[in-house]
Amino acid sequence: MFKTEWNKLVHENGMIFILFAIALIPAIYCWLYLSSMWDTYGKMDNIPVAVVNHDLSYHYRGKEIHIGKNLVSSLNKSDSLNYHDVSSHIADAGLKNGKYYMIVTIPSNFSSNATSLLGRNPKQLHIYYHISSGRNFIVSKMTAGAANAVEIKISDQVTKMYTQVLLSTISKVSKGMQTASIGNNTLATGTSRLEIGANKTIVGSHQLQSGIMSMQSSLPGNSQTIPIKKGLVGLANGATKIDTALSSEIMGLTALNKGNIFVASKLTAGAQQLSRITDKSKNASYLASPVKATTTDDAKVPNNGTGMAPFAIAIGLFVGGIAVGTMYDAYTPGKKPNSFLTWWSAKMLIVGSVGLTQATILYFIMTRVIDLTAKSNINLFLLLIVGSLTFLSIIFCLRILLGGFGTWLITIILVLQLSASSGLYPIQLTSHFASSLTPFLPMTYLIDGLRHAISLGGSIGTDLYVMFFVILLTQMLILIKFFISVRTNKFSFMNSVALKDKVKNNG
Repeated sequence: MFKTEWNKLVHENGMIFILFAIALIPAIYCWLYLSSMWDTYGKMDNIPVAVVNHDLSYHYRGKEIHIGKNLVSSLNKSDSLNYHDVSSHIADAGLKNGKYYMIVTIPSNFSSNATSLLGRNPKQLHIYYHISSGRNFIVSKMTAGAANAVEIKISDQVTKMYTQVLLSTISKVSKGMQTASIGNNTLATGTSRLEIGANKTIVGSHQLQSGIMSMQSSLPGNSQTIPIKKGLVGLANGATKIDTALSSEIMGLTALNKGNIFVASKLTAGAQQLSRITDKSKNASYLASPVKATTTDDAKVPNNGTGMAPFAIAIGLFVGGIAVGTMYDAYTPGKKPNSFLTWWSAKMLIVGSVGLTQATILYFIMTRVIDLTAKSNINLFLLLIVGSLTFLSIIFCLRILLGGFGTWLITIILVLQLSASSGLYPIQLTSHFASSLTPFLPMTYLIDGLRHAISLGGSIGTDLYVMFFVILLTQMLILIKFFISVRTNKFSFMNSVALKDKVKNNG
């Protein structure tokens, strides 16, 4: 029995090769799927982001401040994202058509606000982020992390600037204090001189009193002339000493006055330097968090399920198509057909009815059970129908034209579409092989259309045209196959009795 089965397998139109190809499917799946997204976070520098810089430079403490320009330069050198310095018009258009995943806008008062954080009316630096989560939900989460990195870069610049300002102010105050110390020494010197002058004044006063007393004691008698002269001389010497002492006092007072003025001026300058630094809680708060970010989302996605819905819907429709293709024979007629058009119409009417049914049921589940909210329910339903018919057309075309090999190829196409249709990650984060296949995969256009219908809004015309073309092409190939089969009469068919027996046996 074992030998018979193996001999049959070897001689049965290459069935052994088909089984071997099927055995390769898990390996091919893992290879294509995992390799396409092996290092997505390591390729963040491929995600395009627009930077719009409106910042005007600002003069502050004798220096020109241009934080916006410095930020753009820093971002261009970074490897966090692929930043492009563009105009606001180009940025807006790029975000709308998917060229950019985020816009970073730096306002005109960015630098001027940065210089106000120590003043009486501090203002935070305001930066604006503009995203479209509906374009790719996962990328919107990635860019949110990059936005935090941008704010850190700005904070570092501001902190560095204000550290320099504070250190410079402290240095100037320190110099003022040193100068005040010198002035204080001058005051001390002037005081000493005053004390010396005062002492000299006292001595002179004593000498003058002695001279006067000498004159008084020598007044009687004729012998008064000589003592009077000596007394007058001691009067004279005392007066000179008093004049000298008074002059010294005046000099001391002058020096003291100058010292007072000098010290006062230096202390006033230091006070002015310190008065420019405001210590209100608002200043401290803004210094701690100098950047305020505002994020605008053109296509906000309320939850993870909504963001993943386009990819999940596309996979569901293709897997459903595979199930239909496996269970239903869309080639073998129930009786000998008289016309290839009649044969084709009968078969495809059934296939189309199943496609319409599964699309309708899926729409009901998504909108009524899961509560998916779409921008346009009409576009959503239309895309479900067209997507279902597209996948069914591809699946039955390959099965009818290639038989067992077509079934194997359908599985490979599914794997390729899982890895290269931008369902999870954008093409910028996938492998080169996967990204090169993206434009040629029908699931790419269904997912893009579903994103517009659910989150982005806007036209789905291009996506519908591509899927209509795929339907037309595959149906034309099926028609040609039916035409050739009828003309050459090379096909088998079942009569009603044989069909009943087959159904009974399968049951």
